[in-house]
Amino acid sequence: MSSVADQLANSPIERWVKKVEFVSSANLEDIEGSASGVYTFDELVEVTDREQLAKRSKPSYHWQPDAHERWWRIWFKESNLTITIDLHSSSGKYQTNMYEIDLERCSSATSFVGWIYAATLHKKWACPEMLWAVMEVAEEASYKRFGESLSDAYLAKGELNWAKPN
Repeated sequence: MSSVADQLANSPIERWVKKVEFVSSANLEDIEGSASGVYTFDELVEVTDREQLAKRSKPSYHWQPDAHERWWRIWFKESNLTITIDLHSSSGKYQTNMYEIDLERCSSATSFVGWIYAATLHKKWACPEMLWAVMEVAEEASYKRFGESLSDAYLAKGELNWAKPN
């Protein structure tokens, strides 16, 4: 086992990320020719497409800190082999198990990417910082289970068995 895996053997794998919210830059006023306030379906789709593009192209510019002082806790739950996303508030309120990425179902790199995509993309509560934290937790979980980085483990083994690492 590598020294990184030795260090992780008894330490919790988790990240805390301040929740941010998307600030929409797409606006119905940006659409030309709709002075009456009535919009066609295509015009509304155009605004939605602009907003999605803005989210993907410049996330650091279009996201702002959450006004309610909430934090994401992203952590590796070894008991059931999941990466769990919880929401905690500075007021003491929290919502646990908001989303779980089941690593046992992530045997291939493609299935892992599919779970990450499902966990974060197009979710109103997701943000770029949360995605980054999920990837860091997955990397550390791979070191703990397989003794190597996630990409190296997938490349070397092709298929990963998170329940029975070699």
